[in-house]
Amino acid sequence: MSASPAWEDFAEAPPPLALLKQLPFRRLCYSRFFSRVAQNALNLALVLLVLDATGRAFFTSLLVLALVVPMMVAGVVAGVAADAIPRRLIAALGNLARAAVCFGFIVEPGGTVSLYVVAVMLAVFGPFVSVAEGSILPSIVTRGELARANAIGQAVGGAAQIVGFAVLTPAVLWLFDQADVLFGIAAGLFVISALQAVRIGPVGRTREEPEGLPLSEKKTVDQSSGVEGRPVADPKFDEVPSWWKAGWRAMRRDPAVFKAAVELTLITMMFIILGGLIPTYIRDVLGLSFEIGVLVLTPAAVGLGVGLRVAGLLALRLPHGLLSSIGFGAFTALLLGLAFVNEEASFLGGYGAFAWLNNMNYENFDGGILLAMALVLPLGFSYAIVGVAAQTVLNDRVPLVLQGRVVATQGVMAALAASLPVLGAGALGDWIGVQPVMAILAVSIAIATVINLRS
Repeated sequence: MSASPAWEDFAEAPPPLALLKQLPFRRLCYSRFFSRVAQNALNLALVLLVLDATGRAFFTSLLVLALVVPMMVAGVVAGVAADAIPRRLIAALGNLARAAVCFGFIVEPGGTVSLYVVAVMLAVFGPFVSVAEGSILPSIVTRGELARANAIGQAVGGAAQIVGFAVLTPAVLWLFDQADVLFGIAAGLFVISALQAVRIGPVGRTREEPEGLPLSEKKTVDQSSGVEGRPVADPKFDEVPSWWKAGWRAMRRDPAVFKAAVELTLITMMFIILGGLIPTYIRDVLGLSFEIGVLVLTPAAVGLGVGLRVAGLLALRLPHGLLSSIGFGAFTALLLGLAFVNEEASFLGGYGAFAWLNNMNYENFDGGILLAMALVLPLGFSYAIVGVAAQTVLNDRVPLVLQGRVVATQGVMAALAASLPVLGAGALGDWIGVQPVMAILAVSIAIATVINLRS
C-alpha cells in the first residue's frame, strides 16, 4: 500500500518576494543611488565651474568630452574585469577610488585645468562601477523580473539625477559657495555606495535554463525582449581568443541584441551631446541662470518616473521594435520642439486660447519657459520607454558570463559615437547658436533610428 501524499505536495509554492524586498536587489539599488547622486552632483558642479571660468559652450563640451573619452579604454577593461573578478569587489573599489579623487581635489583644488583632470579621473573609474553593477543585476533576479528590475533601476537613476542636479549641487553651492564642501559630500556618498555594494551578497555567473533543450536551441524564457523565436547567445562565445572582441562579437551574433545596443548608443550619445549644450541653452534660450534653469528642466525627471512605471509592463507586452519606434519618434519630435520654445510660444500666443502665453513675464518667467517645462516631461517619459526596452533585451539574451563585456562594449560604442560630435556641437553652438544645433541633432538621431530599425 503506497504512502499517503504529504500535505506539502498539495501546498502551493510561496509567491516570490517583491523585488524591493529582496535584499541583494535592494542593496544594489542603494549602491547605485548613492554613487549616482554623487556623480551627477559632481558633473553639474564641474560644468558650472568651467562655464563660470570660460563662458563658452565649446569648453563645456570639452569637459563633457573629458568625461567620455576615457570611457572608451576604461570601459573595455572594466567589462573584462567584471567577467573575471568578483563584481562586488570591482564596484566597491571603483567607488572608493572616486572618493579618493574627491579628497584629492579638496586638498589641492588647482585652477581650470584641474577640473578637466578630475573629470578624466572620474571617467576612468566610473565604467568599472557601472559595468559591474549592470552585470550584477541579471545575476540576482530572474528573467521574468528583468523588465521590472530595469525599470526600477532607471527610476533609481532618475531619482539620483533629481537629487544630484536639482537639490544637492544648487543647495550646497548656494549655502556654502564652495566646491570643496560638495566634493566632500560626494566622497562620503561614494564610500556609502561601496559599503552597499559589498553587502549585496554572493553573485553567480551562470543562469538557469529550461531543462530538456540543447544549449543551441534555448529561447528566451519570457517575451520581455519582444522578439520571438530567436536563440539566446551561446555562452561558449566566452571562449573566443581575442577577449577584447568578445562583447562586440556576442552582440553581432544576435541581431536583437545588436539593435538594442545601437538604440542605447543613440539615446546615450544624444544625452552626452546635450550635456555640453544645455548650459548654453539655459542661458541663451531660456534666459536663466544655470541653477534656476536646472530646476525648470526637472519635470523631465517626473516624466522619467512615470515612464518607468509603464515601461516595464509595456516591454513585456509589446514587440521591442514597436516600443522603440514609439519612444524614439516621440523623443526626437519633443527635442525638436524644445529647441524653439520661444518661437513656438509666440506663435501659439497669437491664438485666443493661448494668448496668455504672450502675457506671461513674471521675473523672467515667460511663456517659452513654461512651454519648455511642458515639453521635457514627455521627453523624460519617452527616454524611459527606449532605455528600459533596449536594456531588457541585453540582460535577457546575453549569457551572464558575457554580461560585463557586452555592457562595456555598448558603453564604449556610445562614448566613441559621441566623442567628435560633442565637440563639433559645442563649437557650432558658439557659432550659429544652440537652437539650430539641437534641431540638427534631433533630425540626425531620427534618421539613424529609422536605419537601425529597418536593418
